[in-house]
Amino acid sequence: MRVVALGRDPMAVQPVLLLQETGGRRRVLPVWVGVPEATAIELARRRVELPRPQTHQLLLQIVQAFDRRLELVRITMLRDSIFHAELVFDAETRVSARVSDAVAVALHVDVPIEAEDAVLDEAAVAEVAGLADAIADEDADEDAPEESEEVERFRRFLDSASPEDFDPS
Repeated sequence: MRVVALGRDPMAVQPVLLLQETGGRRRVLPVWVGVPEATAIELARRRVELPRPQTHQLLLQIVQAFDRRLELVRITMLRDSIFHAELVFDAETRVSARVSDAVAVALHVDVPIEAEDAVLDEAAVAEVAGLADAIADEDADEDAPEESEEVERFRRFLDSASPEDFDPS
């Protein structure tokens, strides 16, 4: 999975994180997150260096101090409309996490993000009308538009999108 966009759901006035499969069917998984979590994800996406570590960075520094390593983030289930994830460390140590926190951590240390097929089958959408036009496919060519253009296209998409556009049924 890769983070393809982070924007605001105009109907719920809440941030929505869009994750897309990097292979296979390239389904899109919409995850509604809180404003603080969206901020942490966006700072990690943009590689913004702050004078003091954020909570996610502090936790990673603690893990590294104990000579451990995060290997991947896995979205494991959707229960009662809430996504669950786990941080998978070396030696197969697993820690339960919110998806928003797990994604922020994954972005900080460049580890893969995976989702169980059952989660994707239940909550992902094969296509979102207008998404292909709204987000540049960074795999298509090396002359991808600048990030600000991509963000603007995504904002235009969100202005016209509705929650039904993300409904897999």
